Amino acid sequence: MIEIRNVSMEFLQSKRFKDFFYLTKSQKVVKSLINVDLMIDEGDKVAFLGPNGAGKTTLLKLIGGLLYPTYGEINVNGYNTVHNNLRSRKSVGFVLNEERSFYWRLTAVQNLEFFGVLDNLEGDRLTSKVVELIGLVGLEGAKHKKVATYSSGMKQRLAIARGLLCDPKVLILDEPTRTLDPEAVIDVKNLIMQKIHENEKRTLIIATHRFDEAEELCNKVCIIRNGELISFKTIDEIRSIYGSVSQYYHSIMERNKKD
Repeated sequence: MIEIRNVSMEFLQSKRFKDFFYLTKSQKVVKSLINVDLMIDEGDKVAFLGPNGAGKTTLLKLIGGLLYPTYGEINVNGYNTVHNNLRSRKSVGFVLNEERSFYWRLTAVQNLEFFGVLDNLEGDRLTSKVVELIGLVGLEGAKHKKVATYSSGMKQRLAIARGLLCDPKVLILDEPTRTLDPEAVIDVKNLIMQKIHENEKRTLIIATHRFDEAEELCNKVCIIRNGELISFKTIDEIRSIYGSVSQYYHSIMERNKKD
């Protein structure tokens, strides 16, 4: 279970180089999240929808323990992400959409072995896990090639493998198909669905701009706008009231513009 209680996140916006080193009057406080309350049950598959800059990635990083909230608290499987950061992070697998998150001069196997050691895997356990994940994401034929030679789709599949190294109870994906071509999108979606059906108790949280991903992969949808959580409904409720995730999203966003 993930409990998000009255969470707000603030940053100092720096406009000049010296602002990075000194507090100055030109610095402005930017609120990226405002009083977010959310409960995600074990086994939930939740999509975060919202425009660019809405706060989706910030919220994902807070849940994953990569950032600390300015106000409020987050508990992941009973562990506070600030006071018990290491324990909360052990149950979370984080899949970023940044291609720079790998060592390009290393092979896929070497990258997974490196990150596996950071996850306290070693010896035969590490070796077997790497072999298993390389097979799962379909990179057997390229496992000894340097990541620098990989296509965007291959890098994204490798990122999913890395996120699954510690067999996490919570899998977080930040726009996993953003940079992919249509064929690669299908491959990655099928891979995610395979992992969902393999472990129904695993919680999935995915930030996306694709309504089809939200509808096919998730059982709940959360809409975030200007740092605020403005709607949270199940897929069944959405289909019953709005017909589709796309109509739901546009209806909620239009209503909030008027408000």
